[in-house]
Amino acid sequence: MTDTPLRVAVYDLDRTVLRTPTFTLFLLWAARREAPWRLLLLPALAALMIGYALGLYGRDRFKPAAIRLMLGRTIAQTRAERLATRFAAWRVPRDVPPGAAACIARDRAAGFRLLMATAAPEFYARAIADALGFDAVIASRHRRDAAGNWLPALDGPNCYGAEKARRVAEWLAANGCEGAHIRAYSDHVSDAPTFALAREAWLVGRGDKVARLAAKHGWQVADFEDAAAAASTEVR
Repeated sequence: MTDTPLRVAVYDLDRTVLRTPTFTLFLLWAARREAPWRLLLLPALAALMIGYALGLYGRDRFKPAAIRLMLGRTIAQTRAERLATRFAAWRVPRDVPPGAAACIARDRAAGFRLLMATAAPEFYARAIADALGFDAVIASRHRRDAAGNWLPALDGPNCYGAEKARRVAEWLAANGCEGAHIRAYSDHVSDAPTFALAREAWLVGRGDKVARLAAKHGWQVADFEDAAAAASTEVR
């Protein structure tokens, strides 16, 4: 009798597991539910977004500033959990592409451990991962104060690009998954470092541009708007 080989499927969140990017959506949704007056601060949020787009500062500065603006200087743990659970219930399953749902189900049935790896804040990314039945989540960490409240400031680097790959590798080592069969799904070239860890790298999207990018890097293409796409992700 042989042991089942270790298998791990690593999924990005925004525009992969969910169609809609979550960060700004979550801030606007939470402000509208809890403090509608904060929507008057939308011009300031837009100014922050423009500054980021112009390269005046990076994600590590933009994200804490946006959270502080729309959610406040602290977020009580019970409040964060309540918001995260309700936000996840709002987005799942309505914003999950049919191909993503099919691939997640196929990977789970094939014995893959499901790992979500995202730059989104940990406190709501975890709720989305739980709603989808993931085994673990890697996300951007935020600091806590002595009372356990979430703070806008990041606790370490934003979980993006090379940092995401570093943390995925760290998770694999900590969970005895070194040498596992790894497949990774993402919509964006910034996840090339994570793809480099995988035996199977799936670029999520459709169209000639996506096909050319995948061919250039030796990746495969998964169209998550097509549930039948799951049929092409057999273990190799």
